[in-house]
Amino acid sequence: MMILKTENVSKSFNVRSGIIKGGIINALNNVNIELNEREIIGIVGASGSGKSTLAKVLVLLYRPTAGKIFYMDDDVTGYHGKRLKMYRRKIQMVFQDPYASLDPNHTVAWHIERPLKITGYNRNIHERIGELLDMVTLSPSDYFMDKFPHQLSGGQRQRVYLARVLALEPQVLIADEPVSMLDISVRIGILNLLKEIRDNLGISIIYITHDLNTVSMITERIYVMHNGFIVEHGATDRIISNPYDSYTKRLIEAAPNPYRRIE
Repeated sequence: MMILKTENVSKSFNVRSGIIKGGIINALNNVNIELNEREIIGIVGASGSGKSTLAKVLVLLYRPTAGKIFYMDDDVTGYHGKRLKMYRRKIQMVFQDPYASLDPNHTVAWHIERPLKITGYNRNIHERIGELLDMVTLSPSDYFMDKFPHQLSGGQRQRVYLARVLALEPQVLIADEPVSMLDISVRIGILNLLKEIRDNLGISIIYITHDLNTVSMITERIYVMHNGFIVEHGATDRIISNPYDSYTKRLIEAAPNPYRRIE
């Protein structure tokens, strides 16, 4: 079942400064992607290819210049107000920098409590925070609740942020380079956690990265982006082993492989 889809989505920006002041940058060009229920797909490309712009368009932080976005067959492109707020609860983002995602002045419990209160959770909040921390394998949960971000490692901070996002009970996670700032051994743990979240909660995930090695670990299908275009898409194994597009071939040839595939 299709859960999220773009239909010929483009995004342009007017340039207000620099050497091309007054010009237009086409960040996305007729992008078509589909995400199915309980699926993990990858969006891959070098820096500046349009990956992060696409992520922000999908959550309607940027409005597309042209094209449409569909969620569960509903056209959400023009959503505003309460409908936009409800949509964004279901489509949550996980960001690159675990050090900037959390407020250094507040505890782990405070970060997870906030979305629970905002959504009107009316059961035992302390118990729910514990459940969410256990879900992201921060156990014993009582040990972590009173910790401040500076007392945690990068991987632990990313897990806390995942727990905070899961408190909203989303149906889609958009993970924008979520492991690029972590050590290799920690990256594998976070990638395994994303797979467990998909398997245990049925959440669909869009994994955005420049790293073809990590994308091959957890995704079923990938879309390769270059200069705002989707230049190739298909099954992950096929693209990694037999890419059709010359740009994809260059990406693969340039990528070192310090990882092993997660089974």
